[in-house]
Amino acid sequence: MKIAETTGADLRCSDLAVLLARAQRRIERALAEAYADFDLTAEQWRILSVLLDEPGQTMTRLADGAALPAGTLTRHVDRLAERGLVLRKVHAEDKRRAVVALSPVGASVAREIRSRQSTEAVARVVDDLRTALDSRV
Repeated sequence: MKIAETTGADLRCSDLAVLLARAQRRIERALAEAYADFDLTAEQWRILSVLLDEPGQTMTRLADGAALPAGTLTRHVDRLAERGLVLRKVHAEDKRRAVVALSPVGASVAREIRSRQSTEAVARVVDDLRTALDSRV
């Protein structure tokens, strides 16, 4: 995996929002190859990841968990459903709502990408972020 080298200095910043945004970009760059292998965007990966941790999410809860606006989430879920990675079902108690879960194929893809998160590049970003956050306390 070829990744532009970055250092812990990239995470030294006094603004927490900037610090987190930089860390997110570094992690997404480190995992870009895994996303590309499965023809996924970072946003689509976040959806799969949330569903891997907590299957059977309503769209509202999934949007919150994946940190996506509702309209964006709907477009991504539509694409993931078309590809057979997620299943959308009618909510058992409220027929106006939908529940989204991983399909067996989607669960397999999500587990594979999750296993790739233990790469050295991602581990460096996490360590840098921990150091930066610890120094703020």
